[in-house]
Amino acid sequence: MSNLADRLLNEKRPQGPGLPCGVKKIMESVSPDDKKALEIVFESPVSSGGITNVQIHKILVEEGHAIAFASIRMHRAKRCRCYVGKNIVFDKKKAELNV
Repeated sequence: MSNLADRLLNEKRPQGPGLPCGVKKIMESVSPDDKKALEIVFESPVSSGGITNVQIHKILVEEGHAIAFASIRMHRAKRCRCYVGKNIVFDKKKAELNV
């Protein structure tokens, strides 16, 4: 096995998904009503009459929240730190390379 492969396969894995994403940080800092509204918006697909990620970003920035557009996109797609890694268990045997 190459040095790179060995290091990648044996690197210590994080124990959880890490710090919350930008959206989660905002949700933790706003009023219960604002949090509920954000939860509804992020669960409503644009195709079902939901508002777009661009609209969400614009509103949050106008309300004084510093957040990257990518954070909104990733959270809505459930691909941010809030979701990724929670139910994933690293299987070293499956990851071993045939070198």
